[in-house]
Amino acid sequence: MRKIAVIVLASCLVLTGCAGDWQAEVRLKVTKIEEEPAQPTFPGRTDVWLDPIGELPDGAFDRENFVGKIVQPEEIDGDVKAGDEVVCIAKQRTVGALQTNTVQTELFRCRRA
Repeated sequence: MRKIAVIVLASCLVLTGCAGDWQAEVRLKVTKIEEEPAQPTFPGRTDVWLDPIGELPDGAFDRENFVGKIVQPEEIDGDVKAGDEVVCIAKQRTVGALQTNTVQTELFRCRRA
């Protein structure tokens, strides 16, 4: 019975991979602001495109997940334009080896730098 439990536990670890979380403040630059106007069947929206500036804090899983990151203007405290810098809390999570995108990145509580 113990051998079965050990095998099941080991199998679960292999399937999920080495999952983990990372969180820190990250400095980003607004590369562009894209506006899609409202239409009769679409309410319209504005996307703020961000790219990292300099090195990421220690422990970040994957820099590529920060390049071209999009947030909504409501997620940034204050008005921004292309070229402005913002500081956001970034959270990265690894979701396991069998997933197609093993690193998920979220940005929140952004503010002008």
